[in-house]
Parts: sequence; structure tokens; C-alpha cells
Amino acid sequence: MSKSTGQQPKKPLQNDSSTEASDPGNFVSGRSMIWFAATTLLGAFLVFQVQPIISKCVLPWFGGTPAVWTTCMLFFQLLLFGGYLYAHLLRTYFNPVSQAVIHLLLLSAAALTLPIEPSDAWKPSGSESPTLYLLWMLASHVGLPYFVLSSTGPLIQAWLSFQDTSDRVYRLYALSNAGSLFALLSYPFLFEPVFSVSTQSSLWSLLFCLFVLVQGYVAISLFRITPDADEASEATDQQPASISSATTISATTQFAWIALPALASVMLLVVTNHVCQDIAVVPFLWVLPLSLYLASFIICFDSPQWYRPKPIAAVTLVALAMIQGKTLLPGSIQLIAEACCYMVMLLGACLLCHGEVARLKPSTNQLTKYYAMLSAGGALGGVIVAILCPLLLNNHAELPFFVSLVTALTFLLFFACKTWQRTEYDWASAARLKYGALVLLVAPIVTMAFVSQNRTIASQRNFFGVLTVREKPLGICLVHGSTLHGMQRHSPHQSQPTTYYGHESGIGHVIKDMQRQSDSLHIGVVGLGCGVLTSYGRPSDEFELIEINPAVVEIADQYFTFMKDCPSKMTQHLGDGRLVLERLTDIRFDLLVLDAFSSDAIPAHLLTRESMALYRDRLAADGVLAIHTSNNHLELSPLVHHLSDDAGLESRMVEGVGDESIGTTHSTWMIIAKRGHNVFDAPVLADAQQADPELLRHAPLWTDQHHNLVSVLRFWQ
Repeated sequence: MSKSTGQQPKKPLQNDSSTEASDPGNFVSGRSMIWFAATTLLGAFLVFQVQPIISKCVLPWFGGTPAVWTTCMLFFQLLLFGGYLYAHLLRTYFNPVSQAVIHLLLLSAAALTLPIEPSDAWKPSGSESPTLYLLWMLASHVGLPYFVLSSTGPLIQAWLSFQDTSDRVYRLYALSNAGSLFALLSYPFLFEPVFSVSTQSSLWSLLFCLFVLVQGYVAISLFRITPDADEASEATDQQPASISSATTISATTQFAWIALPALASVMLLVVTNHVCQDIAVVPFLWVLPLSLYLASFIICFDSPQWYRPKPIAAVTLVALAMIQGKTLLPGSIQLIAEACCYMVMLLGACLLCHGEVARLKPSTNQLTKYYAMLSAGGALGGVIVAILCPLLLNNHAELPFFVSLVTALTFLLFFACKTWQRTEYDWASAARLKYGALVLLVAPIVTMAFVSQNRTIASQRNFFGVLTVREKPLGICLVHGSTLHGMQRHSPHQSQPTTYYGHESGIGHVIKDMQRQSDSLHIGVVGLGCGVLTSYGRPSDEFELIEINPAVVEIADQYFTFMKDCPSKMTQHLGDGRLVLERLTDIRFDLLVLDAFSSDAIPAHLLTRESMALYRDRLAADGVLAIHTSNNHLELSPLVHHLSDDAGLESRMVEGVGDESIGTTHSTWMIIAKRGHNVFDAPVLADAQQADPELLRHAPLWTDQHHNLVSVLRFWQ
């Protein structure tokens, strides 16, 4: 709480040697203040630099699904709350010397757990619970270092408040978020393109050791605080509070400290999920929304003059309206326009939530409690999105619900704020508009529930996303997120291949040509879908079906009959395609089909130099590799051409034209085999696009350690 006029708060020690010498309890000189700032910046940088590094390390092991990012965010938010709570308890129940000793021991223990990169021994087998296994892996490798780092912000501010009890201490929180923002923005543009994942992990570990030394120096400085100075500081903290901070903080205010950060956290996660589902799960698409989230902290906590709720609410409402009207825009710019509107909306929502929280901040004697409750709100948001929503919902209804909630609250805040320049509210005006806000909250949810072009037969949600079985006039289809993953026509055409796998598709031509030349084929399929490819099976053929999502296998068996009707021998393998292929050391495929999607994108780890070497090793002497690259937002064919050439293989791109009357769609397939393979003699492949030297010169080449989404992103459709 802030202090009464009866006693002036203790002033920070001046950078004056005589003053410092006259008061041995004052340990914050101008020179030592640099150590506080350095600790804050370095700790914040490491906190948010480790998130994309460790997430990228483990992303390939879990199929590249957006849930990996959500689960990692949940882990980091929970640990952040733990770190803030630790700082609060340390500041509340221990004297400065005890605080220093305890934290120095914790710093030493954390340094002993390095490095942070998981070894191959941690690769999942496919039978584990992905969420629990991922959380345990993160806790084992980065748990203690991250816990120590997460406590840095409130702990350093608490230590500084021994000598400076003014609101200036809170500016270190803005400095902390500036360090975090730099970490995020530098990762995709500096660290990811230049350094391998292993090098990133090593650099982070070295910087953490530097952090241990820097914060250790600050902790040792606590030994210079005399008991009398500590007691005087506590006495100052216990003075009656001013109007800005009551002695007893109301329950409503404490609820706001938790609820508003929770809403901002939820919006961060649901918007990130939405963007990743439609494009790809890559660090850049995590970084952008998280950077806006952090920027809102910087703006709101640096100075009250930056927070202007009325114009912020106005811009947010415009972005929300544009999201609802995105279908009116030309298809070529819908992706960019929608992404931009969601980012503006997210920034506006976070500014409003964090601006109100900053407006309600207490004086420095309640600092650690305040930060603990803020972090509890952030962790609560992670629990809602990563745990409760998948358990309670069978679709992604949380996105429209929370967008509607933000719309209603922003609407009320806009009319409650009296002026465009100051933070002054007339809540009576807002109360008169409560029914309008209720309409804004309910209308989109009702519309989503009742407006549907196709009847939904079943829907399942798990770690890997939302799967929906829908009925169309021609038959039933499987949809993952917003992407069609196969369809089966009604009787008597139920055995005909459809969607991307029709007879005139690239894979259709290849299978028929290979079956004409061989009496039996051993076919591997990475990505089951609803099992359409098994419609090509003969009694003499054998299929190895690899699928990471158990719900896909269940739905393919329950609602589709492709596999039941297939006379071929079939073996199913549960797990990430690449990890399963690594384990199938004794099998060689005549045809290996890569059809694994993370919503609308092939997971990046399946299109690297190392993965191509694995595919080549799993092919028979005359084996053929077929990769499905149909995609709305990524131009993957040049990448596959370059990977094939790098592996000493020949590649052709086959564009298939769809026919709605028989349920086939446009498709793009890359057919890859050794140079001069007779499969390329087939008419459709002889005329297909080849990799010319100019294309190869400009095409990207991904590796496990280096892959950049921007190199294949198609902005204009």
C-alpha cells in the first residue's frame, strides 16, 4: 500500500559515496542499480527465449500439433505462477539475509540441471498420454531453471523496495517485459535462422550461467542490509495507505487481479491456436501473438499516461467487426486480413485487461502478492484452454465464446469511459447498455450453433485437435479443424477413392501403374485419414498404416468402411510417422505415402533433409515415395524438389483436377524415386513438372536444425 502523508516514504539511496557510507543499510547506489536492471533484463530474456527453443525441440515428437505449443504455454504459465508465489513467500516470511541464502542455493541447484535439450531417450513410443508426458519432460529438463527465472521480476522488485517504496519500482516490470519482448522478436529473425536447435540450447544454458552470477551478486548485496534498516523498511510499509491503495484491498479488486490476466491469457492461447491450425505450428506464429501480449504489459506498466481505454476499445471493436465480415473480402487477401484483425483484436483485449490491472496496482508492500495473483490469472487461462476445454468440449467453441465475451466487455468499457484522453469512468452509463452487451455476447454463439451447411454426425477432440464427421449429399467426410481429410460416397459407390486420392490424382496414377507392373505391393501410409487409400488394396497387397491420433483410427473404423472392405493385409501403428518409421528397421516399402497433416500443413519435421534420408532408407530397391503437398497457405513443392535432389532422387509434381460429381478435389502430389525409375515413364508423370536448376537454386532446403516457415509461405492465393 502507498504511504500516508504522516510519514514520507524512504527515498532511494543517491549515487553519492558519502550517503552510501553514512547508511550501511542502503545498498542501492546508482552503480548497483545497474545490477538490478541487468538481472531483470537477462532473466526476462531467458524466460521467453527458452519457450520457443524447448518447444521446437519436442514439437516433432508429437506430430507438430498446435497442442504442443498450448501445453508448453500451460507448463510455463504454471511455473511462472510458482515462481511468483515463491517470491511472495520469500519476501513475506524471511529476512533479507535468509532470502539471499535460500535463493543462492536455488540458483546453484538450477545451474546443475543444465543443459536443457532432451535426449533421444525421451522420444515417445505413441502409447503415452501426450499432455502428461510432455509436461513431465519439460519439468525434467527446464523446470528448475525456469522456476528460478520466473521469480526474478517480483523478487528483484521486492529487493529494490527495501530502499525505494515508490511506484517507480513497478517500472522494472515494464523493463522485464521489454526484455521478454526482445527475446521473442529476436528468436525467429536472429537465433532460429542462424543457430541450430542444439546450439540454441547450449547458448541458452551459457547465458543462464551468466544470469546465476549476476543475480547471485545482487543476492549477496542483501547481506549489507542491517536489521535496523530492514525493520525501518517494514515499518514504513505498514503505515496507513493513501486513497490509491486501501489498507484492506477489496475482494473485487483482488478478483480483478486474477480475472483480467486470465482473460488476456485465454485470448492469447485461443488466437494462437486458431492461427496455427490454419497455417503451421512454427515459432514465428507463436512469437507474434505472444509479443503483442507482452507489449501490452510494457505499455500499461511503464506509465499510466500510455493507457487510454476509449481509443483502445474503439480500435478493438473495429477489428472484431472486420473479423465477422472477413467473408466479404476477396479470397486472395482473406488470410492476411483475418490474421491482422485477430492480432489487432488480441492487442486491444490485452491492453484493456492489463491496463485495468495496472490501474488497480497496490503500493510496493503488496507487490509480491499482486504479482502472484496476476500470474495465477495467467496460469488459470492456460488451464482453461489446455485442460478444461479439451475435456468439456468436442469442438473449438472457446474461440467464438471468448471473442464474444471480449466484444461485450469492450463495448461496455467504451461507453463507460468518459473521455478519449483520460481514464475516467461512468459505470452508470455502461449499466444502461448491459442488454446490448448481452446481445453481442449471445448472438455469435447462437449463430454458430444453428448455422451449418452439413449435418454433423460425430465430433471428437483430444490433444491433436478436433475431428468432425459430417454428412454431405455425396457421402460422409472427415474434417480436422477446417481441413477435409477424406470422404466416402454413399452406396453403391462406397469403395471408390475420393477427395485428394481419386483415380486421376497423382497417387491414383502411381498406384495403378505400380500394380500393373507388380502382383503385390508393400505400401506404407503415414497419415490414415478415413482410410481412402486402402480402397486401392488387392488381396496380395500389404498396408502399414501409421497414425499419431488414436481418435482418427477410432473414427475411421466406426464411421467409414474403407478398411473393412479392403482385402489386403493391414497393420496399424500408433505414433508420429517419423518415429514409427525409425522403429520399423526391417521393413522396406514398394510405395511409401506421406499424407500427414497438422490441420492444413504438413508438420515441418517430416520435410527435412534427415527425414528424406529416412524415407529413402525405408524404400525397397525400386521403391517410390509419394508426398501430398496440397495446401492453402504453404508452397511446399519447391521445398520437396530440393530435398529430393539433395538426396540424389528425382521428383515430379502432379496436379490433379477434381470432379465434384464423384467427390474428388484438386490435389498436388510429389512423386519421388531414384533417377531413371520406370515410374516416370507413365504418361501423367512424363508430362509433370520437374525440378529445373533455376527452381532448385531458389528453393529452400530444410533440416531438423533449420527450417523457416517464411521460405514457403504463400501470402496470395
